[in-house]
Parts: sequence; structure tokens; C-alpha cells
Amino acid sequence: MLGLPKSIINAAVIAVLLIGYFGLRAGLRGSVAATPDTAVTQSETRSLTTVVVQTIALEPHVIFADFKGRTEPNRSVTVRSETSGVVTDARIDDGSFVNRGAILCGLAVETRSARIAEAEARVAAQQLDYDSAAELERKGWTTASRTTALKASLDQAEAALVSARLELQKTFIRAPFNGIFETRFAEQGDFLAPGGACGEIVDLDPIIVSFEASEDEIGGLKLGETANIMLANGAAVSGNVRYVARTADARTRTFRAEVAVENPESILPSGVTASLRIEAGMADAALLSPASLVLHDNGSVGVRYVNDDNIIAFAAVEIIDDVPEGIWVTGLINGASVLVEGQDFVREGTEVTAVPVEDI
Repeated sequence: MLGLPKSIINAAVIAVLLIGYFGLRAGLRGSVAATPDTAVTQSETRSLTTVVVQTIALEPHVIFADFKGRTEPNRSVTVRSETSGVVTDARIDDGSFVNRGAILCGLAVETRSARIAEAEARVAAQQLDYDSAAELERKGWTTASRTTALKASLDQAEAALVSARLELQKTFIRAPFNGIFETRFAEQGDFLAPGGACGEIVDLDPIIVSFEASEDEIGGLKLGETANIMLANGAAVSGNVRYVARTADARTRTFRAEVAVENPESILPSGVTASLRIEAGMADAALLSPASLVLHDNGSVGVRYVNDDNIIAFAAVEIIDDVPEGIWVTGLINGASVLVEGQDFVREGTEVTAVPVEDI
């Protein structure tokens, strides 16, 4: 090569440079042309998060309203004396069951029996005078006015006898209805004036469970509606709504309502805290596992579901019932694909791969 002419050497160098230049350009064009194909390949191979979904089927379900209340007597009366006297009979103990008419307090009879005997004698005398006058009037030997006067005296004597007997009966303070003689206020030897309290009697059959309903809840309460009740002592009972107030309490703006529960043996006591559940209507609802629920950033409780584009979305729900099989909620559309696994690891707007729970 050292023997070649200089012109040939220069031509060879130029040729090599040209070949390198055009080769480099061709390489660049090939690289640019391959870039779209590479991007498509990467997109096709990108991995999506897999979640398990349950397809929701809405069903009509009862809406329940829950309340807190307490048991009360059907009736509670303080039995009082209608006359005065010393208590001589106080044999019935506190807490005893009594029938209507049972003597709760007996007062000293004192002169009341003598007054009855005196009134009976006066009636007999007046009756004799009247009968004699009536016979004489029939024979024309006396005037009608005398007979009328004697009849008035007889009526007065009979009225006095009735009054004396009633006064004697007032010495027996009796139970006004069947119930529990809850508390005795007057013991043997106490003096009772008219209006004095002998004791308190309560009627516990039926026993009443009273509660307060808000302005929103009052519309769902109907007379005769069944209520399931759990008492604080563990007793589970049921009854029917018997009263719903139509005027709100001026202070609380709530409405009083009552449920009557049969209590023939008076076993259920008064004053016990109660939890009530009453039917308040129907709604289209879905049965879900409680584990499906999530708390949204805005504080609402709901579920995450997959829309038609396989994108995660959120729906707020309202729990209307809690059963052993799960929870019944409203707020979903029929056929929604609700996440039952993986809902805590994705956010709204994320594209996912949804797998039906039946395929797991």
C-alpha cells in the first residue's frame, strides 16, 4: 500500500467514510421504525391486578327500624282510702299477686255497724207507718198528703241505710284490678284519712315496652305491627305496636310509642332496658359478606365494584339487616360485580382483571 499512488489512497479513505455514514443512517432509521412495535409489545405484556368479584342479585327485603326502650306496667295505681280509720288488716305482703276485689287495707269498723242497725230500724218503722197510712187512705180515713209525706220519710230512711252500708264498705280498701301489690304504704295501726294511701298496685299483663321515635321514623310505625324485643336480662319476646303518639315531645321532638307484650304470669318485670326491632317497609337489597365493606376517604361506608370497562368504582351502601349469612344492603344496581377479595389493595380508577368468585 505504501507503493500506491496518493490519489488512490485518498479515494479509498473517502469511500470508507461514505460507507460508514450511510450505514449509520440506515441503522438509525431501523431503530426508529422498531420503536412502535416494541411499545405495543410492552403494553401487551403489562400485568394487571387480579380481584375476585361477586355478581349481585337484588331481592325484596324487609327494612327494620331499631329502637331502645324500657318495660313499664300496663297500669299503675296508688290505692287510697275513701274514709277515715285505723288500719286493722294489712295481711297482704309487698309483691303479692292479688285479684280484683281483694282487701289490701282494712280499717276499723268502729260505730259503722251500729249506724247500719239504726238505719235498718228506722226503715222498718217508716215502712210500717207508710203501709198503715196507705191502708187508711184506701179506706178514706186519711188524706193523700199524709201518705205522701210518710212515703218521703221512708225514702229518706232507705237512703240513709244505703249510705251507712256504703260507709262500712269503704273500710275495706280493695284492689281495683288483677295485678301485683307492689308496695304497701300503710301498716297495721296507721291512721288513714280520706285520700290516704294504702299501697301501689301494678298491672303487668300485658307489660308495655315504651320507646321514642324520631320525626323520620314515626311514619314507618303502624298499629298492630309486630316487634321483636330483646330485654337486658336476656329474655327474647315479641309484641304488637298498640300506641303511636301524634304529638311530639316539645323538648326532644320525638314521639312516644308503645308495644304490648303478653305477660300472663307477670314474669317480665317493669323498668328493664329493651332493644326493639320493628318492620318499617320493603326495599330491593343485596346479601353481602361484611368483609366486602370498605371505608371511603370521604367517610362513607360502601363497596368497590368493577364497571363494564374493568375499572374500579365505589358505591356507598346502607345496611338494613344483619343475619347469620351476611348483611343486607341497599344502594347497588342489579348485576353489579362487587369485589369480595382484593378490595383493600385497589383504588377507584384502577384497571383490573376480574375473576368471578364461582371460578375460584
